[in-house]
Amino acid sequence: MATVSYYLRSETSNSKIQIQLSISSKLKLRTTTNLSINYKDWSKDTQFPKQNNPENKKLATILRELSNYILNQYNKDFEKGVIFNSQWLKDNLNNHFKRIDTKVDDSVLLIYLKNYIEFKESISEYTECTIRKLKNLQERFKQYEKKKKKTFLIKDIDSKTLIDFRNFLIVDCNMMETTATRFIKNLKTVIFDAENNNKQINPQVRGFSAGTTNTEHKVFLSFEELEKIKEVQTINKELETAKDWLIIGCYLGQRASDLLRMNKKMIYTKTDAEGNSYRFIEITQQKTGKEVVIPLHDEVETILKKYDGDFPPRFANTQDSNTTLFNKHLKKVCEIAGIHDIVKGKVYNEHKKKYEIVEIEKCYLVSSHVCRRSFATNFYGNKMFTTPQLMAISGHKTETMFLQYIGKTKDDWAMQTAKTFKELKELKTKTS
Repeated sequence: MATVSYYLRSETSNSKIQIQLSISSKLKLRTTTNLSINYKDWSKDTQFPKQNNPENKKLATILRELSNYILNQYNKDFEKGVIFNSQWLKDNLNNHFKRIDTKVDDSVLLIYLKNYIEFKESISEYTECTIRKLKNLQERFKQYEKKKKKTFLIKDIDSKTLIDFRNFLIVDCNMMETTATRFIKNLKTVIFDAENNNKQINPQVRGFSAGTTNTEHKVFLSFEELEKIKEVQTINKELETAKDWLIIGCYLGQRASDLLRMNKKMIYTKTDAEGNSYRFIEITQQKTGKEVVIPLHDEVETILKKYDGDFPPRFANTQDSNTTLFNKHLKKVCEIAGIHDIVKGKVYNEHKKKYEIVEIEKCYLVSSHVCRRSFATNFYGNKMFTTPQLMAISGHKTETMFLQYIGKTKDDWAMQTAKTFKELKELKTKTS
């Protein structure tokens, strides 16, 4: 009798769950489900998610439904004399999650993209933001096909097509170049996923560079500006709350989606070998599923004391409303604090219905993302901190991704280098 069981591929905060169909002692088929779980939430005894929170209960239901589906398909195909192998298991798993529509040709890019989105929606680790970006890509490529009067297969997408689609986004859709570049990068991700599922792709895609989304128009708050903000006398409770969250955020380096759901239950104390006690906050990032541990800076501790050891109150009951109100109040706080330096930044032009790079007072460009960017910029390059240390807090997987958050301009870097030269000269003078 065939049975289904599950295993973890690794012991990490984002461990992939493997499915195994045991047909006999000699025939066992295994593949990944593309579902993930924190290994701490996995029971080694039951080989199933622990029923300790709603997400795990939902995941357990998904796995049970998958088991029933695979066993039903096995019984049907067994009677037909089908040869069972790993590809059979992969195909049925994908069919169950509607990743592949067997009734249509998913070699067609938009059909594959539709199935790709549906599959991602079925997995809880993917945020609404990620799904929204994929659906925007889907809509824009539909418009592109309509203009070209052509249905594109996955294998049709070559360098020329990628360049043409990027130009379409900039000219016809009034996108900024950096935004268009993100669309191309997302499209390449989908194409590579298709390749992993045995779809033919044009080899030009692999070597195609979409360009960089990294620009010098990145807004961050320096330590000096944060001091100004600390001294702000706000006019109401909401602005005071926004000010406190802003200070906390710039020393914790997290996205607003993670920052604004922090609470004192996430805080713990650890003692080193010398008997010194330190306080940390541990949180699983919503976007990546990565577990990060962050030491609490004195500036954070000061604000927590203000709220009897807890974090400031939220602005609303939903994540989106929380972030929206936070963004709104931040601009006012920075305006009151006198953050009026003229900088370049992206502003939406209501008349032209598009974003433009303009020179404007910094306070009007500040958003919740300034927390994460300020943390990266202020601490990167400090000789007391290594890049891996900072990446462990921010949750970035690669140094390249981390460096995209650095808001210093070429002039800032030049000045930092000049100061280092001066320090070296002074050190040489002292030792000579």
